[in-house]
Amino acid sequence: MFSYKQIIGNAWSLRNKYICNDTTNVYRLVNSYGDALPEVTIDVYDKNILVQYFKPCDKGIKKGIYHALNEILAPETITEKTRLKREEIKTHLVSGHTIPEKFVVRENNIPFNVSFSEGGGTGLFLDQRDNRKKVGDIVKDKEVLNCFCYTSSFSVYASLGGAARTTNVDLSKKAIEWSKRNFLLNQLDTNHHEFIVGDVWDWTKIFQKKGRSFDIIILDPPSFSTSKTAVFTVERDFPHLLGQGLNLLRKDGILFFSTNLAKMSFSKFFQLLPKIRNFTPRPYKVIGVSSQGLDFPIDGIHLTEPYLKFIMLS
Repeated sequence: MFSYKQIIGNAWSLRNKYICNDTTNVYRLVNSYGDALPEVTIDVYDKNILVQYFKPCDKGIKKGIYHALNEILAPETITEKTRLKREEIKTHLVSGHTIPEKFVVRENNIPFNVSFSEGGGTGLFLDQRDNRKKVGDIVKDKEVLNCFCYTSSFSVYASLGGAARTTNVDLSKKAIEWSKRNFLLNQLDTNHHEFIVGDVWDWTKIFQKKGRSFDIIILDPPSFSTSKTAVFTVERDFPHLLGQGLNLLRKDGILFFSTNLAKMSFSKFFQLLPKIRNFTPRPYKVIGVSSQGLDFPIDGIHLTEPYLKFIMLS
């Protein structure tokens, strides 16, 4: 049986070789079973560490984890979040002066605003790092629609990659305000981009009615959500959503669809994909498939395949 120092040290060795460098100081250090620490994730945000527990954990185990983190990384703060099913997320400070909020990290030399005090999210989904770069590399002079944009990290990459314009839609006003702060942090003029607080389902219809179309469309919905008029689940409704997106896609455009729903396998996804035809007359083809970065390993037992699905259609 490995000690916590060995487990975390092994995980750190891999990340230190391939991710942690002068341009990236935010990444997942430990990914649960994939790094031999079941039901625990550890994320590094520069000099601040976030440890998340997905099942009850006794004080002795926690003490061993925190001791190992202090020896290996010597962070300024360690914050703990407990995320048990059907319970509110609990956040508290383990070490340091205060729970970090409104601070900046860098990913591929791009700064982002993050916070540990905003419930379940921090403002940046770390498993999408490679996919954000993929989008940023192909958007020069293109018009981008980012649906369920959250804090618009994909759009920041796109804008820095030379996109002509981005349109960002999210139901959360707080997310849209956070998006604007990320643009300003990167010296991007928010007046050259569009930020919409609203329901994606409504706005895809509005765009279609107005005859608007886009070169690049990003659809990264939550696994489950409710609005005033409907309940959305990815497993049931993603073909409809993709159909709506394809109706707005220009010739030779690219649509990116992403979901982190682990219980929907890649096989199940591709079995359901032909249902898109019920919602759009446009033909489509799959031109790319990817997943999470190497800092999100799985053990092949508790998860038999990566949970993140990132699909490119044209």
